[in-house]
Amino acid sequence: MGVTHVIATTQFEHSDARRAFPCWDEPSFKATYQVNLTVPSELAAYSNSPELANTDLGNGQRTVSYVPTMKMSTYLVAFVIGPFEQTEALDVNGTPLRIVYPTGKGHLTDLALEAGAFALKFFSEYFDISYPGDKLDMVAIPDFAFGAMENLGCITYRETALLVDPAGASLAEMQRVAEVVAHEIAHMWFGDLVTMEWWEGIWLNEAFATFMQILCTNAFRPQWKMWVSFGVDRDAALQIDGLHSTRPIEYEVISPDDTRGMFDILTYEKGGSVLRMLEQYLGEETFRDGIRHYLVTHSYANTVTTDLWDALEETSGQPVRAMMNTWILQGGHPLVTLAAGTLRQQPFAYAKSSGESAIGSSWLVPVLTRPLKGGPTSRHLLSDEALSVTDELPVVLNAGGSGVFRSRYGAAELEALASHVGELEELERATLLADSWALLLAGQIRWDAFVASARGLGDQDEPNPWGTVAGAVDYAKRALAPEQQTKLAALVRQLFGPQFERLGWDASRSESDLTPQLRAIVLGALGTVGGDESIREEAARRFDANELDGDLARTILRIVATENRPGDYDTFLKRYQSAATPQEEQRYLWGLADFADETLAFNAAERCYNEFRNQDGAIVLGLLSRNATTGPAVWRFFTSRWQETIEKFPANTLSRLALGIPTYIADPVFAEQVADFHESHPLAGEQRTVEQAIERMRVGLAFCSALRSQF
Repeated sequence: MGVTHVIATTQFEHSDARRAFPCWDEPSFKATYQVNLTVPSELAAYSNSPELANTDLGNGQRTVSYVPTMKMSTYLVAFVIGPFEQTEALDVNGTPLRIVYPTGKGHLTDLALEAGAFALKFFSEYFDISYPGDKLDMVAIPDFAFGAMENLGCITYRETALLVDPAGASLAEMQRVAEVVAHEIAHMWFGDLVTMEWWEGIWLNEAFATFMQILCTNAFRPQWKMWVSFGVDRDAALQIDGLHSTRPIEYEVISPDDTRGMFDILTYEKGGSVLRMLEQYLGEETFRDGIRHYLVTHSYANTVTTDLWDALEETSGQPVRAMMNTWILQGGHPLVTLAAGTLRQQPFAYAKSSGESAIGSSWLVPVLTRPLKGGPTSRHLLSDEALSVTDELPVVLNAGGSGVFRSRYGAAELEALASHVGELEELERATLLADSWALLLAGQIRWDAFVASARGLGDQDEPNPWGTVAGAVDYAKRALAPEQQTKLAALVRQLFGPQFERLGWDASRSESDLTPQLRAIVLGALGTVGGDESIREEAARRFDANELDGDLARTILRIVATENRPGDYDTFLKRYQSAATPQEEQRYLWGLADFADETLAFNAAERCYNEFRNQDGAIVLGLLSRNATTGPAVWRFFTSRWQETIEKFPANTLSRLALGIPTYIADPVFAEQVADFHESHPLAGEQRTVEQAIERMRVGLAFCSALRSQF
């Protein structure tokens, strides 16, 4: 502790390889690369390939030469130099796999090594192609502005995405490690072996890796129910995609810098969701066979998006290109209504457009329906023309929950379904709640109707739909006057109280892996919006005793911070500075944003500029600006030093400064000040994300006005 170390690491995507060596730095100019590094003798060095030679120069330095790489794009070349250690190589079907980590952190590598070995085997079998590299090192970088980077054979990660202690981690923290490992290893085939011709195709690399990370992790840990939890990510993407400032998944890229706006939730989560929808419509084996055909045909070469559609169309006999073009080349998504036995679609939007809109007009929608009383799933391809549904009532619209659209039932269909919500599949139930929340925000249903949907959840241990309810009541609190917040708190205790009585504070041996997540959601809602004093007191007791269970840790910290007790902020800082794991460090760092004291908020904001890691600074400022009490003051703090701020933090993290904007829904005057500032101070490459945050704020202002009249 207290010793500063310096490392060297590359991050060449999208077009920075040219800064390190002369090259044609475009993805279509593939070549082989033979790397030689001259480094201080005491430092470790890694690159894409195994070592070929290691020569001691006799002057405290050595030259490491590496085996020439396979034919690949410049942005995938990598090298890392520094005080690292590595695990023993694990042989995975002939591929040596290692975790590389900062000195002393080897005890945090077991899960990543297990997940990595599983992913290498899984993808080799799924794609029916052996791993294309010679070895695979996965390297944990202490200060890394990206989440991870798929350099062939030398993948680099943030520490939180690779190093974890399962004994003290939450399920979400372990899932993140397994998911990111699977995502990056999927890229070894889809991105590295077969690469987009130009940067407008980067969405397919990332969307496909997102789809594959869930598929792989779901096989790795079936008890985690990854496709159910992915419903949260899909819904988060649809929340953006229902805005007029959304964008097509694929759009024209003139210069590489234009790609910066592609590294967002629409590329990863919406793109991955669209691929999942297509897989479920075509059938899992048919989809897999099409992917194999695509990879074999284009190995070591470059492609455009339609090459994938052609392969899938050839394998399936379905109109894949025509269908997917409606999802990829226009923004937005439909609202699909099942009423009087008929399916219809219309564009979904949270509000009317006041100008130009990126939301499309119609889609070829793969819709799955099933009769709840039993029977086969029906497949429909919905165009502008209405379709009849002959399934016996009650019928499930968006059966399986994989459709990338909002759903709405007619009166007869809803009445038939209402008493059978408990019989839906878990993801179907979660999707029903998410769609109800979206319709409420869009002004198409009232608050009471959403609450009625929440009451129908029953006692299933399902974090996904209860998380939607918890997020909704937290958002609603921001919109309500103080006397209305008291009424909301009572409602929260009424909704979540029975779940707490059932679950309690402590885990039982028989509960599922997902139950602790639900417990954390329930306690968080009761201890914050619900204002339950007994919950708050027990959270404070556990914090004082440093009894922070992995799944409850973040919830306890949030409750304690909102109490704003003297000395707790300093304790957060001390525990952050002495954290034993990357996850513990992040919990306390993020937790600083929950204190409702302006002096403390300014203290944390200042530390973003001179103490916290550069990778985290803009994120912490964004989280601080989201605080319901002190957020506006923090926003004024960093916008008053805007030029310093945008020069200080990595460009790809600056959009995080907009995290607070959608929460400014209670003060229309301040909201317009925020909008005016960001419209006159655009972020190059990231401005669309800021514009989406501003539009979400305006949707929230309308919601605020409507909710106050309904409460």
